[in-house]
Amino acid sequence: MSPQLVALAIHDVKNALGALEGELGALETNPSPAKARAARRRCARLRRNFVAFLTVYRVSEELRPQLSDESPLEFLAGLVRHIEPEPGSGVRLGCGPCAAAPVFWHFDHRLVRLAIDAALHNALRFAREAVVIDAAEVDGWLVISIEDDGPGLGAGVAAADRGAEGSTGLGTELCRAVARAHRHGEREGRITLANRPQRGARFELWLP
Repeated sequence: MSPQLVALAIHDVKNALGALEGELGALETNPSPAKARAARRRCARLRRNFVAFLTVYRVSEELRPQLSDESPLEFLAGLVRHIEPEPGSGVRLGCGPCAAAPVFWHFDHRLVRLAIDAALHNALRFAREAVVIDAAEVDGWLVISIEDDGPGLGAGVAAADRGAEGSTGLGTELCRAVARAHRHGEREGRITLANRPQRGARFELWLP
């Protein structure tokens, strides 16, 4: 992990803690369910940032996935059930047809969940109306994709700068680390992030 990424991660955590302190202070003087939900969501974002940081940091010690037989369809369905879009955002989260998804695949469901969770929260943050997650087998790879209908990657904005975690790109680094930890022979997992022709962005996690 580069010293610049560490410094930026610490800076973001400091800012998030400051904002959380302000929200909790406001709750002391004016209790409100809406403010409490906002504070809880900020805590959740801070937790995800911290987990992402620790996971990426461990890459220097070699991240070792614990592979097991998993059903991609059940895996995605579980994610959709437990991730909620921001209240009042009007954004819908759903699974695609998964018509080409394999019945089973070998991957570390804990690590892959961390990566997809980060990518999903990123897509939900930018989406206008919908986020769709899908899975397919492509040339011997499991490809988990996430599409949103947001503004897409802006001109001059790197993929790592689009994450919900702000300028650190920790979400992207986490996804990349998890992908690379999955290997089969000479093949190594990877991620892609690109604009969709019709609007929005498409994230893909490729697992061998």
